Amino acid sequence: MRIGDVMVKEVVSVDYKTPVKEACKIMGEKRIGSVIVTREGKPFGIFTERDLLSRVLLEGSLEEDVGKYSSTPLIVISPDYDVREAARIMADMKIKRLVVMEGEEVKGIFTAADLAKVIAESPVEI
Repeated sequence: MRIGDVMVKEVVSVDYKTPVKEACKIMGEKRIGSVIVTREGKPFGIFTERDLLSRVLLEGSLEEDVGKYSSTPLIVISPDYDVREAARIMADMKIKRLVVMEGEEVKGIFTAADLAKVIAESPVEI
């Protein structure tokens, strides 16, 4: 199964200079665990719940730029990747999200929740 078939296609992004507080508000309103951070209109990093908990709340301020606390560089894959290969990358790198890109364009995001859904909907092998 290809990533392009199971990824979340509606990706939310914020500018690098957006205050962390605003990025968190957007994440809460949209009920999502991350936003793509752009710089000069191009994908720069990803800001996740983990970044909020482990970096902002420990050493920063909700008023600072979200870009300061974003995880970089982005770990990206193509929509043509196999779900199993994506799962291996996530496990090896100990991450919960992969940004799906074609060229320089963000096409979606593949998360651990998407992986769980694929597994849950797969036929049981005995």
